Amino acid sequence: MKTIKDIAKELGVSVSTVSRALNDNPDIKKETKEKILEGIKRLNYTPNANARSLIQKKSKMVGLMLSDITDPFFSEIALGIEEVLSAEGYQVIYGNTLLNPDKEKEVLSSLLQRKIDGLIIKPGALDEELLNIVEQLDIPVVFLRKLKEYEQHLKVSSIDVNHYESAYKAVDHLINLGHDNLGFIGISKKASEGEDRLKGYINCLENQNISYSDDNIVIAGTKIEHGRKGVEKLLEKTPNLTAIFAANDLLAIGALEWLAENNYKVPEDVSVVGFENLEISSLHWIKLTTVDLPRKEIGVQSANMVVNMLSSETIKKEEVELDTTLIIRKSTGKVKYLNIN
Repeated sequence: MKTIKDIAKELGVSVSTVSRALNDNPDIKKETKEKILEGIKRLNYTPNANARSLIQKKSKMVGLMLSDITDPFFSEIALGIEEVLSAEGYQVIYGNTLLNPDKEKEVLSSLLQRKIDGLIIKPGALDEELLNIVEQLDIPVVFLRKLKEYEQHLKVSSIDVNHYESAYKAVDHLINLGHDNLGFIGISKKASEGEDRLKGYINCLENQNISYSDDNIVIAGTKIEHGRKGVEKLLEKTPNLTAIFAANDLLAIGALEWLAENNYKVPEDVSVVGFENLEISSLHWIKLTTVDLPRKEIGVQSANMVVNMLSSETIKKEEVELDTTLIIRKSTGKVKYLNIN
């Protein structure tokens, strides 16, 4: 395999001249650059990626830290990120944390040791040590969630949706159908969106003067089996529930499965609303009413934010909030004992 030294010798130029041509250095004459590039093509020389990264002082790698890549919500975000960065010549390096602070530090340390050019992360609440690490970063960073109040000083961009408002609209839809005994199956409060979706549920009920208690709320997890266990626990504590708001679609689908197996009719006996609009939620037997989150768009825009910052001399901070839509399907209906015209 030919080296850059071989190319320089065969073309009768210095190694530094070949390097300047490869890196489009403005100091090299146009005629010289064209001669070198033509020679490289003729001699079938492929620049070594590691060597080029040392010359350019760039690794062409971007770190992506997610809480759980197996969650369909995050896998589609990751797909959008990878499509954009791959087209720009960047490699994406993944790490999963499950919102464990120690794991977050471990993954972050591993990514930074690889000399990544940029970072896209979905962190939990930053403790003092994590906050200090992020403060010291001098590369473009994008959070896949809103910045909390104590994080506003960070030179970090963010992209997200309004989880509180979206959850509020989902619960309001159930109330408008006549439901006044609503249950909630939640994801972990460690995730900021989990807390916001719970607040949206609670505040919507309070603003409509609808009573609820701790028996109406179960924090279950994120997966289908958690939805099954969550709805069972809800109905054990509050058997007269007529509607359930699940904080993600997998929880809602688990609830639908358990209800069907236990002879509940949906939506005649119990209405169910999810959150995220995963592809599976539109299947014929599910037809889940849910909040549509622009998952891939979140990925695409977060990657573009990193690319734009990498191509700029200064890191510009952005905070982007995308819109959501309530998708009404067959899992919700009017409360059975009330006739609404």
